[in-house]
Parts: sequence; C-alpha cells; structure tokens
Amino acid sequence: MPSSRDLILDRLRASRRPFPDAAPRPAAFLPVTIVDDESPDGLLTRFEAEVKRLSGEVYPVDGDAAAAECLLTLLDALQVQEVCAWHFKHIPVKKLATTLREAGVRVVYPDIHQEADARRREIERLEQITVGITGADAVAAATGTLIVSAGPGKSRIPTVLPPVHIAIVRQSQIVPRVESWLADVRDNGSTDLLGRANICFISGPSRTADIEKQLVLGVHGPRQVKVIVVR
Repeated sequence: MPSSRDLILDRLRASRRPFPDAAPRPAAFLPVTIVDDESPDGLLTRFEAEVKRLSGEVYPVDGDAAAAECLLTLLDALQVQEVCAWHFKHIPVKKLATTLREAGVRVVYPDIHQEADARRREIERLEQITVGITGADAVAAATGTLIVSAGPGKSRIPTVLPPVHIAIVRQSQIVPRVESWLADVRDNGSTDLLGRANICFISGPSRTADIEKQLVLGVHGPRQVKVIVVR
C-alpha cells in the first residue's frame, strides 16, 4: 500500500502546471544595476567603491605573498592570535595556513555537527574568536556583494559569528552583478548549486535601522567586513 508521502507526491506530479499560458523565459534579462566599465580593473574599482559605501574595506594586492602579508597586518592591527576559518583549500592563497602557523596565529575550523553538549561547548568556544576568514564563490561589483556558499570545509560560522569577517578572493572572481553569476551557474547546468547547504549574499557589515531608524552595524553578524583582492 502506498505511503501518505507517495500519495501526496503522486498527486503533485499529476497536477496541471501553473500558468500554462505564461511567456517563455527570455534568453537574457535586462540588468537591474548598471556597470559602466566591465574590464577587470573597472570591476575592481566599482567593487571597492560599493564596499566602501557600505562601510566595508577592500585591500587590492599583487600576488599570494602580498595577500598573506596583508592578512597578517590586519590581524596584527586587530591584536588577534586566533581565528576561525574555512579549510584553506577553499581560500585562494597558496601556503596561507603555513604562513599563519609560522606567525603564531592559531586556526580553528568550526565543527558544530556534534551531539548537543559538545555542540554547545564548541559554540561557546567559537564565540570568543573575533575574526573569521573565508574565501567566496564570486564577487558582484555593482553591489559590493560577496557570494558565499556553505558546504564541507566551508562553515557558515566564520561569516556570521565573529565581529570581523575577512574574505580573500581573486580579482578574476569579480563579476559585474549577481545576475551575471546566476547566468553562469545556469549555463553550467546549475550543478554548482547542488549539495550546498546554503548560499549567502553579503554586502558589507551586518546592519539594521529598526530602532528609531538609527543605523547600527553588527547586530545580526559581523560589524566589520574586509576583503583582500588578489590581482
């Protein structure tokens, strides 16, 4: 005898598709935002301007060594000796884990997929860490947006729990706008989206103006967002 679940799914599959007279999806959509210069340098300039407008900071550097040095400088200014991070295979700078270790910076890879008591202890420990380090799937210049997905080795914790989020990306990851990234994903059969726990669009520090319309940073996530862009 079919289960209730099978009966419900069979009924859904047999139902008529909604809006049968809807026009077919266009091959291309009009962009919501305008990007005047879509050259690599033009996109970087636009991204820098948008992130600054959102109260974030961008640090363009030339090469992996300069990116590692920039990160160490930021951590030193923040007086940080411990960070939580993605696995470094997802952060596009060679030997970055070694560089941090040699500089005396301890790296914690968040793991909250544990039984309740262990999970609580892990979160309490992570709450003491002030900096999270990640890469990004892509970067949208028009809105200063980091496109970040979660998955194995790419915990959501470093993007939401620490007060400071430092993302490291390649200049080649900068696309004109979010729609550009979505179009690329669709052209690839959307396979990149499969198996991802979630996808976040991060545009500057967390902010709210719910209370008396006063803008406050860092209420629901990091109050500082810094992006190192490796040219």
